[in-house]
Amino acid sequence: MTLPVLKTRRLVLRPFQEGDAEAIANLGGRDFEVARWLTGCTWPYEDGAAEAFVDKVLHQGALDLEHMTGEAVFAITLGGIFIGTVAIQAPGDLEEQPDCPTLGYWLGRPFHGFGYATEAAEAVLEWAFEAFHCQAIAARAYEDNTASRAVLRKQGFRPVGKTVRFAKALDRKVSNIVVRLERSEFESRRAAA
Repeated sequence: MTLPVLKTRRLVLRPFQEGDAEAIANLGGRDFEVARWLTGCTWPYEDGAAEAFVDKVLHQGALDLEHMTGEAVFAITLGGIFIGTVAIQAPGDLEEQPDCPTLGYWLGRPFHGFGYATEAAEAVLEWAFEAFHCQAIAARAYEDNTASRAVLRKQGFRPVGKTVRFAKALDRKVSNIVVRLERSEFESRRAAA
């Protein structure tokens, strides 16, 4: 499946492009205040890591919704400028919620505090519930990442447990809160808005 372009009031979420690597490196990989919240980001930044990530996304093959495999990774853009990513991974990423696709996202620090993460998450969740025909979507956030946990709460995610993940940038294991969003809850919130 080829990813669609998703549009919100202020943002366009689109498939990755080769040219996104530089923005990913500058906004995410080279900024410790962003990298510290991502489990897969090394610190200090390794040259070529962003290019390798973009190459992996571009060449992972089509998202297979029938067999629920792969990952849908969208570039979040504002006025055509890359500001972060939002992704839905097929079920299996979280042992604690093995039947649920999982949501993940990050934004460059200059774009924090404007509601862009909430807006992007809502758009990709709406798409994912339809694309995966699932009844729930899960996510996780570092226990001390209050900003990310607030984004998830705004969408209606509810805590269902804890897990521990190794954070490369911090070089240690980090406690994560596992959350789950029921499709019915998401649809009720959207209908009430």
